[in-house]
Amino acid sequence: MERDNRSIATRYRGLKKNFFSCIFLLLPILSVFSGCALGSGARTVMFIKNMTSQLEERKQFLIESAEMPFTENQEKLLNQLLQEEESLDMVLSSQLYLVYIAEQVGVAYMDYSSYLAAAPTAEHRLKTLSEVKEIYPVEATDEQIRICTDFYFKFRKQIVDEPDITTDTKKMEAFMEEHLVGLLIGVDSSETSLSEALQIAQVAAVPGAMAITDTDAFRSIWLKYLKTYGPREGLLRCAISTPDEFALMRSFFQDTAALEKWIMTPAKKE
Repeated sequence: MERDNRSIATRYRGLKKNFFSCIFLLLPILSVFSGCALGSGARTVMFIKNMTSQLEERKQFLIESAEMPFTENQEKLLNQLLQEEESLDMVLSSQLYLVYIAEQVGVAYMDYSSYLAAAPTAEHRLKTLSEVKEIYPVEATDEQIRICTDFYFKFRKQIVDEPDITTDTKKMEAFMEEHLVGLLIGVDSSETSLSEALQIAQVAAVPGAMAITDTDAFRSIWLKYLKTYGPREGLLRCAISTPDEFALMRSFFQDTAALEKWIMTPAKKE
């Protein structure tokens, strides 16, 4: 049945907050809108299927990468760091670990607090932007990808600050509207067409889902480390196996003890 695209676009603008929050929750309303235009429904279903598949593959890759056996040099570093008696943050500020960071991320830091202050570093952002591009629809512009990459890191922190945001539609709606949807649509959305709405919807769906995927992947392997090796060695293994991700998450907390508590949270719910 034919529809008036102008009225559909008006309806879309009136519901854009709920629309985008639902997009994030596997895009249930997007299929309704896409069914109004010939061929859009099939493309939307294919997009959802591809995105889900790519994120599942990404999660598995991240977990497998983080679980790779330590190299001889990593084992040597771990054993040396375990000999230190200072607090974990002090140990991570040791010359041994700072040299390791420089080798891994290509930037030298005076101490670990400087590394945390820089997180997410320019190198981490560039790496993430490149990875994000692999998931986006080809229609995404460079500016849209930049906006979504910024949102990805903001949302990683928000997941820590408000753990229930991933299941609370109202909180999700407000956060996405402020930090993502409004920026993607722009100030003047009065001329947004149905095809543009669908394109923006697909672009907006990716960074939040990717943030949750990545956060869950790293927390799951870090939890295994802590359960297997205990807090101190487990956290050191986290910092060695995934230095940039560990620093990013550590920067969201007041101290390492708070990060440890966050990592162990899933274990308390089992």
